[in-house]
Amino acid sequence: MEFEYYHNNDGDQFRYIQLPTILLEHEYFSGLSLESIVLYSMMLNRTSLSFRNGWIDENSRVYIYFTLEEVMKKLRCKTDKAVKVMAELDADKGIGLIERKRQGLGKPAVVYVKNFMSIFRTQDFDKTEVKTSEKPNSGTRKNRSQDFGKSESNYIDISEPDLRKNDMRSDTTLFGLFQNVILTQEDYEELSRTIVEDLDGLIDRLSAYMTSTGKRYKNHKATLLSWHLQDEKKYKKKYKKKSTVLSYDDYDKGEHL
Repeated sequence: MEFEYYHNNDGDQFRYIQLPTILLEHEYFSGLSLESIVLYSMMLNRTSLSFRNGWIDENSRVYIYFTLEEVMKKLRCKTDKAVKVMAELDADKGIGLIERKRQGLGKPAVVYVKNFMSIFRTQDFDKTEVKTSEKPNSGTRKNRSQDFGKSESNYIDISEPDLRKNDMRSDTTLFGLFQNVILTQEDYEELSRTIVEDLDGLIDRLSAYMTSTGKRYKNHKATLLSWHLQDEKKYKKKYKKKSTVLSYDDYDKGEHL
């Protein structure tokens, strides 16, 4: 059996797991296996659903449920492999990207998925090599910019040369396809009231644009609002129609026929 080719934007119809590229590229996470990175991404993806379901503890921390049996099913592996992968992420035996708390007999453990970017708040970002932040050479950048530049070049640029560590406050969360759009929960809620239709899609666009071009923005909330307002302006200009209400002169001329 032969698989078919994709055409146009056919690939957009499927669900995807957001996998932070920094987990693959930064040396701090080099000890993690690919399976553990994929599992962490699955767990991270589930935190959004947990938040919507109100699975939040007394300390305002979001938690999920992810049993060993589910790990085996998702990763298509046996028990010993699933235990090993979970141990890589665990706070007790591994790197500490997740924390499990037992609830007693017959109940699944509560899993806290921890913020992988939080460690960099205590380190000097300027001295830490993050491949996703490296600027490509001029030739490569030109080629990469062609894909996104045509559609995004008219947007207001409020960028800064580098993303400083002070931009990552303790109450911020990473959003977007590449987990590089920085917003607080309050920012997200305010934006959702203004950008009613497809806020997540706009966030993904910003995330992909920054990754593609290497650009950094001082205030991601302001950037998203700027993009939304310009999109709205373009939409109104494109679809502005002449009034269909006919005058008496139009009726006299038979325009209604």
